[in-house]
Amino acid sequence: MSRPRILMAGKLNGCYLVLHCATSSPVGSNAGFTPLVMIRGTPSTGHETIKASTSHVFLRCYAGELNVMTSKTSFSKHDLLFLISLLLLEASIVVILQALHIKGETSFDVFLPRLSGMVFLCASGAFLVSGAVIVRRYLEHRRSPSHSFLLVVAMNIITVVLTVVTAEIAVRAAVRSYYGYEAIGTLVLKPKNWNAIKGHYQKLIRKQRGDLSYHVYDPLLGWTVGPSRLSADGLYWSSPEGIRAPDGNTSFARNTEGVDIALVGDSFTFGEEVPYKESYGYHLEQMLGAPFRVLNFGVPGYGLAQMFLRYERDVRPWKPKVSIFGFISSDLRRTLWVYPFLGDFRWGNPYSNPRFILSEGELTTINTTLLTSDVIFSRESISELPFLEYQREYHPREWERHFYHASYLVRLLLSWYSSWPDDRDEVSEEALLSINAALVKAFVTSATHDGSIPLLVYLPVESELNRPSRRPAAKQVLEEVGIAYVDPTSCLLEVNPSDRFSRHNGHYASQGNAAIAKCLLPVIHQAVTGVHVSSVGIKNKER
Repeated sequence: MSRPRILMAGKLNGCYLVLHCATSSPVGSNAGFTPLVMIRGTPSTGHETIKASTSHVFLRCYAGELNVMTSKTSFSKHDLLFLISLLLLEASIVVILQALHIKGETSFDVFLPRLSGMVFLCASGAFLVSGAVIVRRYLEHRRSPSHSFLLVVAMNIITVVLTVVTAEIAVRAAVRSYYGYEAIGTLVLKPKNWNAIKGHYQKLIRKQRGDLSYHVYDPLLGWTVGPSRLSADGLYWSSPEGIRAPDGNTSFARNTEGVDIALVGDSFTFGEEVPYKESYGYHLEQMLGAPFRVLNFGVPGYGLAQMFLRYERDVRPWKPKVSIFGFISSDLRRTLWVYPFLGDFRWGNPYSNPRFILSEGELTTINTTLLTSDVIFSRESISELPFLEYQREYHPREWERHFYHASYLVRLLLSWYSSWPDDRDEVSEEALLSINAALVKAFVTSATHDGSIPLLVYLPVESELNRPSRRPAAKQVLEEVGIAYVDPTSCLLEVNPSDRFSRHNGHYASQGNAAIAKCLLPVIHQAVTGVHVSSVGIKNKER
């Protein structure tokens, strides 16, 4: 076999132009003569290697090919395109997997027209284009090995590894535990861990037994305000009748001469985060004066189903002149819960909910006697809980653990976007609106039948005041019912924004509660006396 030779094209100012590296091509042949590199120095005839002392360039001939290595390797646009293609390919794979996670078991003909489906198609296109560029560059490298190819691959691997490791550390540092759930901010990481949640609530139940709890188990309502109780923080008292009271010595005897007004609602009506004398019930009583008395039957955490049942069992015997049914938009979601702690990871309440369904247009409860906390959290698996098919925001896939869930970064990516919307009829948007509308109508019918004046009140929360262009869900239900209701938004807007809500959990502050009472005052006067007064905030939606 002939020895490889380096052929020169002449000398110019001490520089030699290397044209071709061959084993058999005759000198002077023009075939394949392509300028490759300029080096300074004197060629070493008959050797396989030429070293230029000033530029550190090495030339070697191997089977007719010229291999150039330099300590100052250049990074061409060709290499940059290769690196971008590698990064684009990896990013598109992540997006494709995330889109398929969102798709779940939904068919492609339903999935593709949606936004997530379009993102999936774009990512698939990016995958194919970047993959084609990478394959072409690899084949070129196979034909003519290049150190820049290996350099780009190494850069990509190092970049990806450092990025993934840094992101994994950052995610783990940001994770916080809430009642057994792991979350970053308001984003709950999936899969959820039943044993962790169960363990947390079992500790909570034992603590409640050791300390007198303000809330107690109720087989009909799930939980209610216990009689003659003081909350652990000393902020809330209850009367022997299980009604919020100003102190431990107050008992609400029958009011035979005055006019009783009953408040039924959730934590906003109860007056959470403020003392009794800063609740809107107290403000309203002070504004009305004698002979009016306001009884606060509000219970934190209630949805419309519990409010209705609370009225039926606990309020009706008092025969109030006016029954106020006040609720926020979030209360509508609670109506479709069986287990509130599955609907809201920050719930902190170990009880279950009464769950209504519409059967041939009639309201029916599926769980007539609610499970105690001990029974709920004694189950070995979450799948053992009854009526999960009626639980909104419950998806079995969110509780299934796989090997890749060992990475918190993977869990974050899979949790970032919710799975495909739940298509179960029992928890659909239609069910949410229709069941809540039926409960509102049932309350109005029942109160009217009892001789009480029903008054529906939409209670706006801070986010709804900040986004007035969006129609709140509570208003949608009230407008669906077609009955006049009170909207105290105008009164709240008169209050300085910083004084409307508490800074902790967003309930009404003292001035916010006073504003609600201000809007209710003329409506109650008109309802009781029949004398028309300024109807601030009344929305008449009768059809």
